[in-house]
Amino acid sequence: MGFLKKLVALVAIAALTYYTGGIGGGWAASLAGSIGAAGNAFVISAIGATIIAAGAFAIGTILGGGSRAPSMEAGKTNVKIPNPPRWLNAGEARSGGGAVFGEFDAQGRFWYIIVNSEEILHAPYSYFLDDEPVTVGADRYVTQNEFRLKTNKEKDPADTDGQGKGYIRLWTTTYSETNPVPPRIAELDAAFPSLWTSEHKLAGTTFTVVCMDALKVEHRHKIYRWRGPFGLGEPAVSVLGEWATAYDPRDPAQTLGNRSTYKPTKNAALIWAWFRTHPFGRNKPERSINWQRIAEQATYCDETVSGIEGDQPRYEASVSIVDSKRRVDAELEIMRACDGQIVFDEAGKSWLRVGHYYAPELSFSRNRDIMTCSTYGAQDGESATHGVIVRYTEPKANYTVQASAAWLNPLYYDPLTTPKFLTVDIQACQNHNQAMRLAKGIGMRSQPQHKIGPVVNLRGFQARGERIVEIRYDNVYDGIYEIATPVELDNAGIFTSIGAVPIDPSRWTLLAGEEQPAPVVDGSDTVVSYPAIAGENVYLSGGAIRIDFPPSLRDDATYLGEYILTSDITGGDSDPWVSMSVNDDTAVSNLLLEGEDYTVRYRYLTTAGRGPAWEYSVLSTVAVLPPATNLTVQGGIGQAQVTWKNPTDSRFFASDVWRGSSATFSAATKIIDSYGGGLGQVQLVTDMVAAGTWNYWIVATDGAALEAITIGPVAASVT
Repeated sequence: MGFLKKLVALVAIAALTYYTGGIGGGWAASLAGSIGAAGNAFVISAIGATIIAAGAFAIGTILGGGSRAPSMEAGKTNVKIPNPPRWLNAGEARSGGGAVFGEFDAQGRFWYIIVNSEEILHAPYSYFLDDEPVTVGADRYVTQNEFRLKTNKEKDPADTDGQGKGYIRLWTTTYSETNPVPPRIAELDAAFPSLWTSEHKLAGTTFTVVCMDALKVEHRHKIYRWRGPFGLGEPAVSVLGEWATAYDPRDPAQTLGNRSTYKPTKNAALIWAWFRTHPFGRNKPERSINWQRIAEQATYCDETVSGIEGDQPRYEASVSIVDSKRRVDAELEIMRACDGQIVFDEAGKSWLRVGHYYAPELSFSRNRDIMTCSTYGAQDGESATHGVIVRYTEPKANYTVQASAAWLNPLYYDPLTTPKFLTVDIQACQNHNQAMRLAKGIGMRSQPQHKIGPVVNLRGFQARGERIVEIRYDNVYDGIYEIATPVELDNAGIFTSIGAVPIDPSRWTLLAGEEQPAPVVDGSDTVVSYPAIAGENVYLSGGAIRIDFPPSLRDDATYLGEYILTSDITGGDSDPWVSMSVNDDTAVSNLLLEGEDYTVRYRYLTTAGRGPAWEYSVLSTVAVLPPATNLTVQGGIGQAQVTWKNPTDSRFFASDVWRGSSATFSAATKIIDSYGGGLGQVQLVTDMVAAGTWNYWIVATDGAALEAITIGPVAASVT
């Protein structure tokens, strides 16, 4: 394969980070499938014992580095396997971890331990239970209503945070630089005095203890409904906080070699140096780092960048690194967060150059240095992609991985065609503006307007420590370039080959219009809003309570209705709320007692078991005595015969007979008070009265205050 073709292949997958010895060969093999055997031979050719890293990113197969280890996103989960993965955290990260203990105590409470990390956790920190952010009270109980129950007889789920009784307690303990054994959790020791002994130290770890209180079987589903590591319905737990400590050479209060003086940080350059020297990282001695250059690069990282969401540091990094991930791949994840490259100084000490523009100090010209130059210019419309999307960790979405807005390559993007985007994972990044700046750096490097491959004399070796050079070749290929491939020496040891792409000062800066809003689901508000029901109608119908609800607000919402005698409400365990029958948008109670006050409550729940608080109404039933029936009046000479049938209700006692000269009941006179008789009996009364037209009414009573509705009038003519 000619050098130009190699250059096209290599630059197309972006600049690569190179290492010496077996480390470099490890990931080079995984590259073979992407650029072919000949291209791979170019990649792994010998460059010398003191090779300098020439780039920062590896896209496609390089991004995984050939590793099948879990990604940072997996660090938030809990697992229960014989040898759970161990995690190393730094910066601000949310860490789950492996379960190492689970047991019921003598009181039926379930305890389990999650080892979150092998790094130090700094206060303050917070918790997530199954991706739900939660808070813990002074009694260590989770306050969110999803993990609490009311104290009534049915133990209904709590409606609001802090209501009722909590059922899940959390404790977290971590070690320190001066004492590798985390402080013990007294409650755990007391629960298992012979099972969890002083020999169980979990030294060098941060771990969380979870206790779930005992609950009767019929109520367990209200709390044990999660997807934790044991499969009992317990929640998975993760801890969000600042992890680890890193040496900052700019801080006079910190002493190199005395880790107790180090401080937590999210500065990308310092995080790289932390991992480079960590015993569980690259395990390099601290003396192998050029701390003066690290201080310089850390200052670049701390520069303030302004974006549409405000100001933020230029480069931050937070990592969760699993023990099964190759250390070189883990280091690459940190470097991607700052578009960094590893550089070795003349003394062999390493440092990280973060992505920033600087005026070139090295120049190659056609007249003096460049023997020949392969060039490749993009044709009209030629581009495999039209922009770049970076998948990063979004704090506003509860520290889950989200896709950034697409950075659009101005050289190729056409709004009239369907765009194709290159998607790159940089999970150590936790800022959308930073993600878009990284996307721009990747895009301009992987899809430039042209690429060049100059063959230079031995002065080309000087490029091994540089990222930006000046190239003066001809009127077209003349300007400032970024080195995008390793600097190669030919077999004769005379000439060097370089692959480069154009660069300008805005490579790592978003210009006006380049930054777009983050397309994320905002999970920053820990209180999910469920609108109250509006437009419902609560009323009595046919001796029962009826609720007509509006159409459901959500497809997964189900209405609930309950009622109780108002006199039975005590607020304690004796509250016997009765469920109403619900059919779609209508709820109906059983038949009610007459003359009583009832309290009704109703709400809706989603499939996640959440919804608004109960809404309440009070209804009063009216006692009704059925009326008499079959009223007839027969007029005669000097008399009228009145007949009717008594009601069959057991409350019936007697009937009152009323007579009036008009059809107005209020003007009538009661002529018979409390005329008795059996239930359903037909009655006959003869009224001796003067000639005329008379109207009659019957009122059934219970012998006290309850009266049936009046029946009548029925008129008769008396002669």
